[in-house]
Amino acid sequence: MILRCPRFIALSAAALGLASCAGSGGIFGSGNGGIFGNGFSCNPGTQVQLANPLPFQSNVNPNIGAITIVANGNNNYLGQNYQTFNVTLIDNFGNQILGGTLQLVTDPNGPHPYSSDYYYQSAIGSLQFNETYAADLTLVNVNFNSCSYPLQSFQT
Repeated sequence: MILRCPRFIALSAAALGLASCAGSGGIFGSGNGGIFGNGFSCNPGTQVQLANPLPFQSNVNPNIGAITIVANGNNNYLGQNYQTFNVTLIDNFGNQILGGTLQLVTDPNGPHPYSSDYYYQSAIGSLQFNETYAADLTLVNVNFNSCSYPLQSFQT
């Protein structure tokens, strides 16, 4: 058993090295974060933007309760895997607020920027008043990573 430990450690190190290269293409874009960084990029495979609050909206109620996004169609990576995504908010100080897993929702009164709109919602707790938040679409647990796709910002 003792002789297998160095082999296990070597194999683990090799696996970590390969996982660090996961951001070099495909649906995850070309980031440079690897498994220990946050420079990773997640491409949802379609156009996506904030729906509620609207992009760059101000005076958003800090008790909004959920962030809604709208995507162009559902025959794409996001549409087929939305349960693995959530919305993360980043405040002016770099603090991150992780929202809940995306849920497919209807929003007949929401914005309709695309020919085929699909709405997803991520539950969020109370926010700070008079704060600017940048929203990211976040995919968690990709080769032990989380990666983000930047959306727009809004202000409470």
